[in-house]
Amino acid sequence: MKTYPLFAMATLVALAVAAPGCRQRASAPVGPTPGPAPKGAARRAPASITTAELDKVARPSRPVRLALIVKTRNNPFFDPMIRGAEASAEALGVSLEVQSPAQETDKERQFAIVQDVAARKVDAILVAPADSRGIVPALKQAQAKGIAVINVDNRVDAATASAAGLTLGGYVGADNEEGGRMAGKAMMQALGSHGKVAILEGIRGADNAEARKRGFTQAAQGPLQIVASDSAEWDTQKAYAKFQAMLAAHPDLNGVFCANDKMALGALKAIREAGRKGKVTVVGYDNIPDVRPYLKSGEMYATIDQRPDLMGRYGVKMGIGVLAGSIPGGREFLVPLELVTKETAR
Repeated sequence: MKTYPLFAMATLVALAVAAPGCRQRASAPVGPTPGPAPKGAARRAPASITTAELDKVARPSRPVRLALIVKTRNNPFFDPMIRGAEASAEALGVSLEVQSPAQETDKERQFAIVQDVAARKVDAILVAPADSRGIVPALKQAQAKGIAVINVDNRVDAATASAAGLTLGGYVGADNEEGGRMAGKAMMQALGSHGKVAILEGIRGADNAEARKRGFTQAAQGPLQIVASDSAEWDTQKAYAKFQAMLAAHPDLNGVFCANDKMALGALKAIREAGRKGKVTVVGYDNIPDVRPYLKSGEMYATIDQRPDLMGRYGVKMGIGVLAGSIPGGREFLVPLELVTKETAR
């Protein structure tokens, strides 16, 4: 399969794939493949599915090969997701390979990984996209080969998928906007609904980054004054540098919402070096092991746990169920969210 070295050409690729006469002939699908999304489907919420329904998914009667493609293995958030997926695959007797770029920002590499896995004709791809829009052409190519696509964690952009004719087998992840609102409410509780706060955003354009920022802003803006917001692209060092600049520009800053915990670690370092330990409230997202000592000490006020282990476990079950026809395509399963503080940190 030809790869596309210029990732900026992704939109052109999507148009070419979707254009009449340009589609590849699909091989016989391994299970029911949903048809094209109806007009306006991108704006409709998918039908939900319950834990009980997913837990009824049975061991397939023939060999099944799955691939889980995450953003990176350098972020400890993905470790429990991978373990959950591997445990579920083992219990159900299916093959699972795990692939990822070295860096979370390497969207081009993840695009190429999807193409490579699709060329080897696995039965289903479970993907946590680094780029919600840019990954769509590669996923459409996989679908054209009869491969089911299950979206986990960060959502594929619905409008871009619809325009390209990509129909997802299902989604397993979290309500990131609600998680952002939970973080905003926690910040207001910590500050008594009064003060100046900043936001360290994830990769702009990524669905989960935009949703977390949107939810936090909806909950906090008004009672709190958001005086700065910038992207640190999920990265600790970038967050450290960005928050140093924010602290210098706003010496009276009272709090910061970090859209993931790796960025929270960078913010905590900047706070300590500025001599402001205990004076700036930090709320993060993901509940990775590295932040738990800061939660327990009170240096970090709270984080949001979105259960990546369940995303992995139920992503595999969703994939097997869709392939077998026991789960209709296009369903959605949202994992529970938990606010983790000093009192609840484990």
